[in-house]
Amino acid sequence: MMPGLRRWSALPAEFERILPATRIHRTDDDFDPGSPLALHTVTSCDLGGAAMSCTSSAVLGPPGRVFYVSAGSVYVWTNNAHRGAPVPAGLSAVFRMPLDGAAPSALKTAGVPVDQLSFLEDAQGHLNVLLRESGAGEGMWGADRSGGRLALLRVPLSAFGDGRDAAQREHYRRLPAPAAGALHNRYVGDWLLWGGAAGDAWAVRYAGAAPEVELQPGHAVERIEAMGAHAVLVGNAGGDLHFSAVRLGRGAALAGRHVQAGARQGETRTHGFFFRATGDEEGLLGLPVLRPLSDGQSGPLHRGAGAAAVVFLRQAALDFQPLGELQAQAMQRDDACKASCVDWYGNARPIFLGERIFALLGYELVEGRLSGAGESGRIAERRRISFAPSAAGRGGRPTPFD
Repeated sequence: MMPGLRRWSALPAEFERILPATRIHRTDDDFDPGSPLALHTVTSCDLGGAAMSCTSSAVLGPPGRVFYVSAGSVYVWTNNAHRGAPVPAGLSAVFRMPLDGAAPSALKTAGVPVDQLSFLEDAQGHLNVLLRESGAGEGMWGADRSGGRLALLRVPLSAFGDGRDAAQREHYRRLPAPAAGALHNRYVGDWLLWGGAAGDAWAVRYAGAAPEVELQPGHAVERIEAMGAHAVLVGNAGGDLHFSAVRLGRGAALAGRHVQAGARQGETRTHGFFFRATGDEEGLLGLPVLRPLSDGQSGPLHRGAGAAAVVFLRQAALDFQPLGELQAQAMQRDDACKASCVDWYGNARPIFLGERIFALLGYELVEGRLSGAGESGRIAERRRISFAPSAAGRGGRPTPFD
């Protein structure tokens, strides 16, 4: 079905088409008639007028996709690989759709980005993309199932055209790949970092020819985040959660470390981590964690299992000082995701609002306050509020299941 727009109370006949056929784009590759196709659509709406108006552009191509939004464009990477198989030549392409309404452009490619974090449109007018040999895009946890060899695509934006040209061999650089498992990657400053579950990690200047730097944090790499001009690798070794700082400058090297005993990440998506700079080479960071249950397992907060908290650390000169935790209270009942569901959007995150510190934990928003200074500085709960649904069912009617 073509995208359309109508008022909430309008009749079906009052739909307005917002994607004409002239705004559907593709490369000149032939499609396999036995393979599925998808319209990867980007919609732009003017919210400032009396009536909302929208226009759409779309890419016609294989269903595998990764989206990336830069300051001026939306990129759509399409591929037709089966999960676990290399991407056949000619079946991968990246489309650039400017946000100012200018005509889109495209480039045939090889490989598959891990996720949207694999992209960077840099200030030098290049698109940088970390690629794996096989994968089917990032839809429905597809990023966790990519595999094969690694390469960095660095191509000038001027190479994009009408979809008939392909990136050249000199635009690709082979990189070492993790031994096994999901791969995590992040651009920090002029560096690209990546690593995997086996505890192998690397860093490389994406715009240069210098060799990559191997990092050996001694724990799985399950998250890579920026801390100002530097980075932190987060992941488990056994039952403990490790934070390993990476100093980035003329080179890359491991620095300070913090070990959170008996914990693992409570939220694996990017919004689970937050860093607030408080000065040169210093700042505060927070990350949700889960504690194991008595049987050694840990569970999602919205099912009433596990003990969720947000851990806060102070970072100074890439050394970590633990500040303590803001913890969730156990839920008294399961609302079956009527108002919240951790599986859909995550249930915990740190929030820094000016000088104030909060932790969103399921249905609770908890405010903390830092007290003391130096080694004695700790975070303590100040107050909390719950927005959990009441025991009454919809419309205020009690249900027999409450």
